[in-house]
Amino acid sequence: MRVMPPLTSSRLTIRAFTASDLDAAVAVFDIGYSDSTTTTPEAIVKRQAWLDYIIANAQQLANLDQPPYGERAIVDTASQHVIGAIGFVPCVDQYGLVGIGHNDGYSHAEVGLFWTIIPTQRRHGYASEAARMMIDYAITTLGLRRIIATTEHDNSASQGVMRSAGMDIRTNPHHQPPWLQVVGVYEAQRRPELLANDMTLRPITLNDLPSLITLWRIAGLKISPTDTVTGLRRHIGVSGNLALALCTPDGTIIGSVLGSDDGRRGWINHLAIHPDYHCHGLGRLLITTIETRLKDQGCEKINLLITGPNQKVVPFYQANGFGFDDIIYMTKWMSGDV
Repeated sequence: MRVMPPLTSSRLTIRAFTASDLDAAVAVFDIGYSDSTTTTPEAIVKRQAWLDYIIANAQQLANLDQPPYGERAIVDTASQHVIGAIGFVPCVDQYGLVGIGHNDGYSHAEVGLFWTIIPTQRRHGYASEAARMMIDYAITTLGLRRIIATTEHDNSASQGVMRSAGMDIRTNPHHQPPWLQVVGVYEAQRRPELLANDMTLRPITLNDLPSLITLWRIAGLKISPTDTVTGLRRHIGVSGNLALALCTPDGTIIGSVLGSDDGRRGWINHLAIHPDYHCHGLGRLLITTIETRLKDQGCEKINLLITGPNQKVVPFYQANGFGFDDIIYMTKWMSGDV
């Protein structure tokens, strides 16, 4: 039976709701959401039915070894007062629009995170702290790859919690669907890595595209018609943990690599190091990082392509274990003449 235990920190305890929590649940969901000081008898009856369901639902999901979906109480550890609620929720939507998976027109299921804090306890960092506790449990104990949270474009407070919890903020560039606006995404594989030389190896984001284009031009790479926000969004959505930027301590991007996994072979694209940083082993660092991640995903072979004007890099790749293959490379642009 999969039972989610209480999660504790020095300030907070996250636990299951109990039968004695009716007044607390009313304060959180009925009074808290309306910013009123009272509620109606009818609302209390409905909240009692909700509380009965939440308690029974937690027990049944545990009996079935299912994920612990449903709201849980956020408790002030010192006073033992319930100050809010948080929980995992099943989310289904077209997340490909914000760069999570393929943008194929279909909705996809994700594990989402919901939270709310009563108005009198806001602005103390409780929501962010509780979110980090739940995310840590989801990644380390449940073994989930990704957690998301959704909100509206104008909900800056919710977006602030997302950022504080370590989530990347993704926005839907389209007006449809109207309910899919801002998505916070936490992926353990996309956490920045601080290197021994004080540089940072971090995931590429959509905001990096102008800096990447500049780097690729300086490094002598061919700029493709797919090197656009749309193209980068698709790449991040499908191979996000393989799209990496190498940054100086001040955040300047001086290296990049767009790795990918097509299901049979791994690929290395747009590997570039700024000329001012050549001969420091940084290109080798990017290659070995991608090789390790692709091998962990089950890839047995890695391919790369070198354009004619950039053949000066052939010795570099040969020194890193790459060799020539007996192939004919052919292309077809789906959008017509390019």
